[in-house]
Amino acid sequence: MKKKPNSLESPKKDNNIIYFLISVAVLVAVFFLLTQNPRPGKEELTITNGAGAQIPVYVEVADSMGELEQGLMFRESLPEDEGMLFVFQQPGTYAFWMKNTLIPLDAIYMDANGTIVDIIQMDSCISDPCPTYPPDAEALYVLEVNKGFSERHGITEGGRIVLK
Repeated sequence: MKKKPNSLESPKKDNNIIYFLISVAVLVAVFFLLTQNPRPGKEELTITNGAGAQIPVYVEVADSMGELEQGLMFRESLPEDEGMLFVFQQPGTYAFWMKNTLIPLDAIYMDANGTIVDIIQMDSCISDPCPTYPPDAEALYVLEVNKGFSERHGITEGGRIVLK
């Protein structure tokens, strides 16, 4: 006599397979979301401070003449973990002028290797005369972030910045 399949076992097996497939799909979706840039249109930088901590910063990249000249002018706010990265054609001592810049900023100057060579705190300026802020060393890149960001995160000369 043939044994009848237990009708209760089959749905259990089917349910286990369904639960497994749903779990795999959820894990794949979470992994995908975690690997995506959380700030579309911005690049992620990682700053390594003197203590070895890594600080992520999301930046707009200014590398054309118009973008370099405009910078963060007329902006009313800047999120704490965002900034603007200025990319120059060749190393130089690029002074920043804060005319029409409403946000006080730190300018973090870096050489071609991403090593921080100078940090300058700059005040906002709306009306002339506005001061210029020249660095003490040549740089190829300058990262502008909110004023005091460097101090709050222990960022000093000799630290490194890496573009992901």
